[in-house]
Amino acid sequence: MDQSEAQPRLRAVTQRVFGRGRDPYIGNDLGNANRLVGLGWLVYGVFAAAVLSLTPPGDVLASTGWAVGAAMVASSFAVGSTLMRWRWAGFNGLLFVSYAMVLLMSVLDGYAPAGGAAYHELYLPIGMIVAASHPVRRVLVFIVFLTATALGSFALADPPAGGLADFSARIGIWCACAALLLVMMAQLRKQRMTIRNEASHARELARTDVLTGLGNRRRLIEDLEALGPELAAGRTHHLALFDLDGFKAYNDTYGHPAGDALLRRLGEKLTAAVDGSGRAYRMGGDEFCVLGPASAGESSNLARRAAANLSEHGEGFSIRASYGSVVLPDETADSAEALRLADRRMYSHKNRGRSSAGRQTTDVLLTVLAERSPELRIHMRGVTELCAAVARRLELPEEQVTPLLQAASLHDIGKSAIPDAILNKPGPLDEDEWAFMRSHTVVGERILDAAPSLTQAARLVRSSHESFDGGGYPDGLAGEDIPLGSRIIATCDAYDAMVSDRPYRTAMSEEVAMAELLRCAGTQFDPAIVEAFEAVMAGQRSPHVATSVA
Repeated sequence: MDQSEAQPRLRAVTQRVFGRGRDPYIGNDLGNANRLVGLGWLVYGVFAAAVLSLTPPGDVLASTGWAVGAAMVASSFAVGSTLMRWRWAGFNGLLFVSYAMVLLMSVLDGYAPAGGAAYHELYLPIGMIVAASHPVRRVLVFIVFLTATALGSFALADPPAGGLADFSARIGIWCACAALLLVMMAQLRKQRMTIRNEASHARELARTDVLTGLGNRRRLIEDLEALGPELAAGRTHHLALFDLDGFKAYNDTYGHPAGDALLRRLGEKLTAAVDGSGRAYRMGGDEFCVLGPASAGESSNLARRAAANLSEHGEGFSIRASYGSVVLPDETADSAEALRLADRRMYSHKNRGRSSAGRQTTDVLLTVLAERSPELRIHMRGVTELCAAVARRLELPEEQVTPLLQAASLHDIGKSAIPDAILNKPGPLDEDEWAFMRSHTVVGERILDAAPSLTQAARLVRSSHESFDGGGYPDGLAGEDIPLGSRIIATCDAYDAMVSDRPYRTAMSEEVAMAELLRCAGTQFDPAIVEAFEAVMAGQRSPHVATSVA
C-alpha cells in the first residue's frame, strides 16, 4: 500500500474514532458538555486532593510524587473552573484533557506507597467523566487506553496487596460504572433530542401555512428581520404581495374544498416560479408573498412572473392576481414599512382593475339608458360633473370618489323600468304613479348589484333620494345614517333638475336653484354638503367640469 492510499484510510479511521465536525453527539451541545466536564474535573480535583492527603506518595522521590499530585489537583481545578466559566474547549479538546489526565495519573500511580491501592480509584472518575460527555465509540477507545495505562503502571510499580486479581477486579468495576453512566447519559441525550425535535417541529408548524405548505406571515416577518445585516451592507432584496382577483366568486360558486384545492395548486405554481430566486409565502386567505434577493429590474420581472403563475382560468371563472412590490433597502429598509408600501401598491393595482371593470359596466348601462332616454343620460352626466367638483372640494379619498362617480352616473338607471307615460307626464303625478316612481332607486340598486364592480355604487343609488330629516325614500334614513355619497348625489341631482327644463315646468335660474338648496338645507339636504356645493358654484359659475367615471 503506497502512502497516497494509507493517508485517506488513516484519516477515515481517525474520524471514526474521534468523530467529525464540531458536534458528533446526538442530542448534546458543546456548551452543556463543557459545563458537565468542568463540574466533573472540579469534583475530581477534590477527590484527588483527599486521596493524596490520606495516602502520601512513597518515601522514594516523595517530592516528585507530591509535585505530580499537586499538578494533577491544580490542573483539575484550573480546567474545571475554566470550562464552567468560559466553555472554551471543543469536543476533541475535552477528550484530550481526559487522555492527559490519565497519563498524569499513571505517573502519580508510580509513586504510590508499596502495597497501597488508593490511587487506583482515581482512574474511575476520569472514566466516568468521559462516559458522561462522549459517544460510545470514543468511550470504548478511551477505556481501552485507560486500562492499558493502568496495567502498565501496575506492572512497573510495587504490586499492591491482592495482586493482579484484585487490580483486574477494580478495572472491571470501573468499566461497569462507565458503561452504566454511558447508558444513562445516552438515554438523557435521546430524550433531549426528542424534546428538541418536537420543539423544532412545533416552531416550524407555527411558521408554515397548513394548506399550502408555504411559509406564513410569521415566517415572512422573521425572514425580513433576518435580512437586517444584508440590507445594511447594501444587498438589495425584493418583496412582492399578491391578492387573488375572482377567488371569492370561485369559492362561493364551487365550494370551499374546491377553493382550497385551487389555493394549493397556485401555491405549488408560485413556488416553482420563484425557485432559485426567492421564497414564497401565503399570508392568509387569498394573499401570497414573494421575498428574495434581486435588483429593482429583477424585482419587477419576478413579480410579473409570479403573478402570471397565480392565475387559473376555466369555464365560468377567471382567477388573476393583483400585486405590489418594494425594493429593499432602496425604497425602505424597515420591514413593517416595506409591507405597508407593498400592500398599498397591491390594492392600488387591484383598484385599477376594478375601475376598468366598473368603467366597462357603467359604459354599457349608460349606452342602454341613452337609447331609452337621451335626456336622462344628459341629466346624469351633469349630476356626475357636479358630484366630482363637490368631492374635490371635500377632498374625499379615491376609494370614496370612485363609487360616488359610478353611482352619480347611474343614479337614475332604475327609471329605465318606469313607463314613459309616467316619466314624461306633463302634469303632477298621482299617488300610484308616485309609488311607481319611488321604486326606481330600489330597481337601480338591483341592476347595479348584479355587477360586482358596482356593488358600492348600488348602495349609494338606493339611498340617493333619502332626506336629511328622514322624510325621503325608500328606507327613511336620516342624518349621517345616509351614506355620504348619497347625500352628495341628492344635492347635485336636485340642483341639476332645477336648472333643467322638465315636461311640467321650465328651468329655474342658477341663483333661484341655489337659494332653494339653502332653504332646504337641514331638512331635505345635508347642510355641510350644501355649503360645499355653494363654495363650488361660487368658485366657478359653470358646473360642467370634465370628469371621467371609473
